[in-house]
Amino acid sequence: MKTFSRALVVRTLTAFSFTALGCVAQASSSWNLTECSSVQNLGNSKVCSSSGSASGLTLFGYSNDLDSNNNSTLFRTADIYNWGPANGLGIVSSDEDPWATGPHAVDSRSGIDALLVKFSTATNLSSVKIGWNGSDSGSGNYIDSDLSVFAWTNPGTPDVASTSPTGLMLSGAGWTLIGNYGNVGDLTDNTANTTSGLYSSYWLISAYSSAYGNTSMTGYAVGQGNDAFKVLVLAGTTCSEGGTCGGGGGNVPEPGSLALMGLAMAGFVASRRRKPTAA
Repeated sequence: MKTFSRALVVRTLTAFSFTALGCVAQASSSWNLTECSSVQNLGNSKVCSSSGSASGLTLFGYSNDLDSNNNSTLFRTADIYNWGPANGLGIVSSDEDPWATGPHAVDSRSGIDALLVKFSTATNLSSVKIGWNGSDSGSGNYIDSDLSVFAWTNPGTPDVASTSPTGLMLSGAGWTLIGNYGNVGDLTDNTANTTSGLYSSYWLISAYSSAYGNTSMTGYAVGQGNDAFKVLVLAGTTCSEGGTCGGGGGNVPEPGSLALMGLAMAGFVASRRRKPTAA
């Protein structure tokens, strides 16, 4: 009976260890960005409240201009507007009137708009869902919905306002292009699959720029100049606290308590092997 009990203890500890290791602080979550605030103009930066699915996020708006030679200039801060749960968040630059006719989306009409999302802990972004977009509801110059996604893979905090779309692609700039996604409004549920192996606290969702290359992660080609979309829902997997994960500005679990438990279990097994068998 004692032998059975010891074996049962070992099996139980082993099973518990693998179960715990299998579910170490990785939780799939989704964030509806329109729940960040009920205010329409969020300003150029907004810490989302503790209530609602968008809690734990900080949002930053950016836009750049094109010079007379159609070259991209540096990003500068721009306001984020919440156009409601059916539409999503858009960017209104200092050159735009939010109340004039127009989608006021994240667009590439006369420059490149981008939304920077800071998560409270390192996150592997798995999808981006857009609401209103040029592919679904386009008119005039807004007839497309190509977007690009970047992850920050350097230590520290990114300074988007000190770079340009071309600068994002430079080696050593700290940004990794996850992919260009053509006509997301034509994809199932208006959702781009952005899964990668990277965990980061900072993710940049940009209207497509030709500076990002011409490879598309979808069956649709990408092109600059007529893209418009509003960001609605993000989904991803978060890491637990403790340790450093791959990418920038985030954490990956290092379960010290589980390691100690494993050592204790190994010691228990070793002690049973050393103990002489009674005659």
